[in-house]
Amino acid sequence: MMELGQLEAHHAEFEKRKTRVAVVSIEDQEAAKATQTDFPHLLAVADANRQLTEGVAAIHRDSNPTGGDTAAPTTILVDGAGNIRWTFRPDTVFRRLSPAEVLAAVDEHLKR
Repeated sequence: MMELGQLEAHHAEFEKRKTRVAVVSIEDQEAAKATQTDFPHLLAVADANRQLTEGVAAIHRDSNPTGGDTAAPTTILVDGAGNIRWTFRPDTVFRRLSPAEVLAAVDEHLKR
């Protein structure tokens, strides 16, 4: 969850750009509530039924150390009309975009 803390720390930069950061987890509503409490400037979304993560093909089957599935790290920029403007999925699950990289993508792909 280190990357969530980094995004939270840069919330003012996202607000300047009138951009909300939503984090989606395949965990249940209780886990999403805990994440929301820990990171109040992010929007935590529970996707236990996996409609969103399946819809964007972001499930890594049987990749969890305990044998379950995990969600692939994916960044999607959506404009105010609901159009996907940019998507990033790294080659490895260990790679995450830094807040500076996300902000640069916002500046490039969601020009206002």
